[in-house]
Amino acid sequence: MASTTEQPKAPKARRPRDMALSMLVLIVPVFLIVAFYRYLGHETPPTVDTTEVYASVQRAGKFQPLRPEGLPDGWRIASATFTGGVLRIGVTAPDNGAVQVVEGADPATVLVPAIVGAHPHDDGETTIAGLQWHRYSEGRPGERAIVQESGGRTVIIVGQAKESQLAELATRLRA
Repeated sequence: MASTTEQPKAPKARRPRDMALSMLVLIVPVFLIVAFYRYLGHETPPTVDTTEVYASVQRAGKFQPLRPEGLPDGWRIASATFTGGVLRIGVTAPDNGAVQVVEGADPATVLVPAIVGAHPHDDGETTIAGLQWHRYSEGRPGERAIVQESGGRTVIIVGQAKESQLAELATRLRA
């Protein structure tokens, strides 16, 4: 008896066209989902709830924190942390400028080099909402800062935003 064994067939070679079609099948639904998500208006990230962070600052009792209140449209609180006795509130300005409000009980001579940079350019004093603030630039490339020290608390507003936006945020800080 003669036995016939079939030889396995070599796999068919895949063509670049097949891969392109496969990718198209995967990419089209992704684009549809993103478009639908934007259509529903979910493009703006949510604002962070700072209640627990401010409660932690109050419990620590090192200083009376200032809170950004009554921010105009386009401003958004993006982050809030309290570690090592330093409160940091991340704020997004209307033109997507990133700003951080930093508060601590340490004097400005300690906080400014740690937050603004080791050798910032001293731009002098300015008055904002009746308070004296000290202005700095280029502590870190592209960033500006204003610093106010009073009542056992140092407040630093620093970021890649216009100086007018730093001042606007400073006017919105309330105890």
